[in-house]
Amino acid sequence: MAQTTAVVLLMQRSAAAAEGQVRDELFDELLKGKVPAARLAERAHRIGMDPHTSHVVLVARPEGGSLARAVVLASSYAGRRSGFKSVEGDSLVLMLPGTDAEAVARAASSALSSALDHPVTVGTAGPVTDLSSVAAAYQEARCCLDALTALGGAGGTASSRDLGFLGLLLSRSPDTLEFIHRTIGPVLDYDAQQRTELTGTLEAYFASAGSPTRAAETLHVHPNTVSRRLERISELLGPDWLEPARALEVQLAIQMQRTRRVLRGAAAIRRAAPAPGAGTRR
Repeated sequence: MAQTTAVVLLMQRSAAAAEGQVRDELFDELLKGKVPAARLAERAHRIGMDPHTSHVVLVARPEGGSLARAVVLASSYAGRRSGFKSVEGDSLVLMLPGTDAEAVARAASSALSSALDHPVTVGTAGPVTDLSSVAAAYQEARCCLDALTALGGAGGTASSRDLGFLGLLLSRSPDTLEFIHRTIGPVLDYDAQQRTELTGTLEAYFASAGSPTRAAETLHVHPNTVSRRLERISELLGPDWLEPARALEVQLAIQMQRTRRVLRGAAAIRRAAPAPGAGTRR
């Protein structure tokens, strides 16, 4: 009986090791974008994975300690979550089920940092629901890790969303509309609902180097009107919207919104214009 049990356990361990190797090989190929699209679903089903499950990609770098130990711990962490792991240079690459990239990154950084007794810096991207997008998400997460390091954020976590306009530049698919609404959306919504001119006031305020008086002259209103509008903007965006980093993002969002408005207007004019030669008589 004992001998039979030992054989069964050995077979189970061998099967688990073989499946783990297949998962690692598939993940390495996904990171390099080498799996033909037609075979992705087939390869995923072979390891019992739903190819349309949302995943988050992490690139984690331990800031000290043994990399070999970090690999073992990361492999265990990913395995408990039905995730994937790989190693690229001095970094660990994980793909874990989830829809909130920032939350998954914070949880992984905390768990690995605690286990290693060293900080772990994590760049993240996602979620991805298409395995053919894993390679692009990996590159974005790698860029976020590099940006975080360059900004002196070792031991922290960051996605392109966390990095503000810098993240917009790093993103594999920049979503300018999402950035605009995340940054000044409450002001745009208030203007649309109340028929106010808060967005124009912001433009005039920044154009006048932060002078309510000069902004009032540009807008042809009383300075008190500008002051009241700025108070309303603070209520909508929060009191820190004039802090240097936040103010820079607000200005960038305003410029993007103005550019979108101009382009939409130009497109409307082109659509309304008669086709060349239309209406001419022969």
